[in-house]
Amino acid sequence: MHKELNRQGFYYGFPVLLATTKDKNANDDITVLSSSWTLGNTVVLGIGIENQGFKNIKNGSDITLNLCDESLLEAVQKMEKLTGDSNVPEEKKNLGYTYEHDKFKAANLSKEPGINAKTVRIKECKIQIETVVEKIELKEWFSIVTCKITGIFVDENLLKDEKVDTQKWHPLIYKFKEYVGTCERLGLNFGFKEI
Repeated sequence: MHKELNRQGFYYGFPVLLATTKDKNANDDITVLSSSWTLGNTVVLGIGIENQGFKNIKNGSDITLNLCDESLLEAVQKMEKLTGDSNVPEEKKNLGYTYEHDKFKAANLSKEPGINAKTVRIKECKIQIETVVEKIELKEWFSIVTCKITGIFVDENLLKDEKVDTQKWHPLIYKFKEYVGTCERLGLNFGFKEI
């Protein structure tokens, strides 16, 4: 038997992405995201409008989506409560966020130049998707950003006959605010609560 839940929303989880953008001064920023879906050459993202990444997108930045595998859990957790916005919003301050100008250094990640997008790629991410923004739709506290894929880059060790070997790809998943791999819990987000 199923029971209806009386909730306003329902976040059930998605793969973890590190979205790289550029701010108005051409500084590189990383935003940890997990709300996304793809179909054809379209990627749709959900991103909070208080995020520096969203502000960069709104100001015209391209976006590179760097997909995380299980090995990047520690790097993701190092960035969980960091923001590239030097004027940390009060709501984020209350959650323990702090300003960090260089998230690459904080998370020990390396930059690779973009090829088809004006954003850097993250070397440690085995799948990288370069995009340009086509549409931004504002909601109450988040936005829906529709992007067109301009380039897909995959670590050669994941490929078999020019296709991703799914036996070798182990994405980091953010499920109900817990980090999981293919079979076991790898760690918990600071906002984790049993559901």
